[in-house]
Amino acid sequence: MTELLSAKQMQACDKRTIEKHEIPSLVLMERAALKVVETIEKEYENANSFSVVCGPGNNGGDGVAIARLLRLKGKTVDCMVLGDSEKFSEQLKQEIKIAESYGMTIHNKLIEESIEQADLTIDAMFGIGLSRGLSEEYDYAAAIINQCANRVLAVDIPSGYNADSGKLLGETGVRADITVTFAYMKKGMLLGDCKAAVGKMVVDDVGIYLERGTDQYEILIDDDIFKFVKSRAVDANKGSCGKLLVIAGSESIYGACYLSAKSALTTGTGLVKIYTHKNNIASIQQNLPEAMYAGYDEYNEKDLSEEIKWASTVLIGPGLGTSGMSKRIFKQILKEANYPLIIDADGINLLAEEEMKELFKETSARVPVVITPHLKEMERLTGVKVSDINYNMEQVAMDFAKEYGCIVVLKNFTTIITDGTQVSYVNSGNEGLATPGSGDVLAGAIASLISQKVNPQIDVAVCAATHLHGKAGTEASKKYGVRGVLARHIIDEFGNIKGL
Repeated sequence: MTELLSAKQMQACDKRTIEKHEIPSLVLMERAALKVVETIEKEYENANSFSVVCGPGNNGGDGVAIARLLRLKGKTVDCMVLGDSEKFSEQLKQEIKIAESYGMTIHNKLIEESIEQADLTIDAMFGIGLSRGLSEEYDYAAAIINQCANRVLAVDIPSGYNADSGKLLGETGVRADITVTFAYMKKGMLLGDCKAAVGKMVVDDVGIYLERGTDQYEILIDDDIFKFVKSRAVDANKGSCGKLLVIAGSESIYGACYLSAKSALTTGTGLVKIYTHKNNIASIQQNLPEAMYAGYDEYNEKDLSEEIKWASTVLIGPGLGTSGMSKRIFKQILKEANYPLIIDADGINLLAEEEMKELFKETSARVPVVITPHLKEMERLTGVKVSDINYNMEQVAMDFAKEYGCIVVLKNFTTIITDGTQVSYVNSGNEGLATPGSGDVLAGAIASLISQKVNPQIDVAVCAATHLHGKAGTEASKKYGVRGVLARHIIDEFGNIKGL
């Protein structure tokens, strides 16, 4: 897994490297510049003319050093440092002095023609410490870069965004084709407006050190998560690989229960039984004969209790609806479940009622519970508006998980998973996952890995399933295009993901 830091944490690591390890700031700046130039040579090998737009701080110092190194390689470079020279950082002043000693001209104004004509424009105006919107001169520069530049590379983070929330802080922020960030990924680069502005992300080691046990940080889940998923035993049988009860679908909705159940079977659950309205049974028999089923017409408490006793894990919610009968089914599950419970879709909508929340607290105190809301469902649960959740996903998810004692999988283009104390980010998917039924597939995969007990820690199974879902969606988009991905395509790719 990969460390994911806030701006404050990153600044603390930078400071500690300079003070404890006595590595001068200028050395780190030169290392950063070298890494950016290496990326340029790899990604833009045919680029010969460069426009470098720098700000008044150390990010600007990086930019001047990059400009010098490119010029020494025989490239045509225009380097512009904006702002009041009296307020430049000491490191920036040093870099300007070094560059001028090589005969470079450092301009103190924006040269629009340079940006229009350059093969590559480099944004080095502001780094991760930005706390407010770009002021007039820099805002104008960002607008010109976005309007005129052929291609844009951002240094550390595109200028104009909060490095923690990803929020655009003012009117304008630079939109990059590629961002070279240093040492560790920053949380805001995966969230909010900044996610779309980063472009391709390159993380380069420049010698800044994170001291584990001292610095608190979040985790970005990657393929290493599969190391914690135990292999299926050689003497396994279907009964030893989990018994999952999927309570899904309604009188007029069949697809959700089909997708979640097929997802669970395809990711390894030994036995899957679908408890759904009788109208769905014929379709399930025809399209998913590997599953078992139990159909109902009216709510029957005794029959449902028998199904609950059969299972070792329950997934409830996909396509269930919010009718009176659905409420009674949901309430009985909260009361009687004595094993892990995964709540998705309409289960979350039902949970938003205050009566259900109180019962939910009792359930989560008794058994592990996972909820999988998207932002609108989280709004219904918490009363926090989607627009506010979008820039504060981590805190909103943590607060709910802590209050109700559950694991929250807050779904967005970057998904956040938390039990209220630790936080993991999952960024393995792409925009192809924005397709109907994708969430049902994820819920089925999460329930599947939990039911199989792939790790003693349920949050590991949740993280593994979420990462798997994202990777499968990404692979599916390579075959069908991001607009052509269907939920069933995601399921089809599960078996092609190495590690599970």
